[in-house]
Amino acid sequence: MNGDRNLWIIKPGHASRGRGITVLSKYNDILKYIRESKGRHWVVQKYIENPFIINKRKFDIRQWVLVTDWNPLTVWIYKESYIRFAMADYDPNDLSKFSHLTNNSMKKVFDNSD
Repeated sequence: MNGDRNLWIIKPGHASRGRGITVLSKYNDILKYIRESKGRHWVVQKYIENPFIINKRKFDIRQWVLVTDWNPLTVWIYKESYIRFAMADYDPNDLSKFSHLTNNSMKKVFDNSD
């Protein structure tokens, strides 16, 4: 929590596809943002301070697994996965969603932001 480059993602607990997401860097700003929302539920998570970058973009890897039993543990792994990239170059000082989020729906918003 006390790293050099704190970046926090604040996501509505009820939404999907990147809707209502914001990126903040200061604890007091997060508290103010949540207090002003009055009654909404939020998921707040800290970003990794030194993310892996490919061609200046943050990315994540999507891999599906299915657990069909706990005892004995039986896990099925789908053999194909994919990588999602942020829409803008990574800059830890930029709080734009486009440089931090890898959500597929962000591309639609990015494409319409011109």
